[in-house]
Amino acid sequence: MSLKGILGALAPTLVNVATSGNPVANIAIKMAAKKLNMPETSTLEQIEELVEREPDKIPALTQTENELKAMEINLESFKVEVDDRKHARDTFKNDWTPKVFGILALILYGVYVMTVTIMPHDANDETIISLVLGQLSGVLGTMAAFWFSGSSTK
Repeated sequence: MSLKGILGALAPTLVNVATSGNPVANIAIKMAAKKLNMPETSTLEQIEELVEREPDKIPALTQTENELKAMEINLESFKVEVDDRKHARDTFKNDWTPKVFGILALILYGVYVMTVTIMPHDANDETIISLVLGQLSGVLGTMAAFWFSGSSTK
């Protein structure tokens, strides 16, 4: 069988990623080689030859295939999240409402912290203070992630 024969039938994601020429190709081949107890420098042809000679290695190859599919799904969902965030930023870049809301939340956060700090300790209800500080911190963190971050905010 030629390359993409048995390997293409058992691990099409591996073959597609490995032959795509992108930087992930080397990682995919190394993953498969490691699962099959082969040197990391192995090629797709060597992996296919091993699977043809030793069919008992097929479960390890299938496991690599499943891991690659999971990585591919994660990458796609990350791209969707980033595009969604970018679209939201573009939508609101000329709108003053989120900016005013963010500045107001930052000012209120500072005023609240200052007020709690100045108040006598006996007058503070620590549970309420913690609750309000947690909520305000969450609001500020979400706004900062929206405007300045490229990372996931889950």
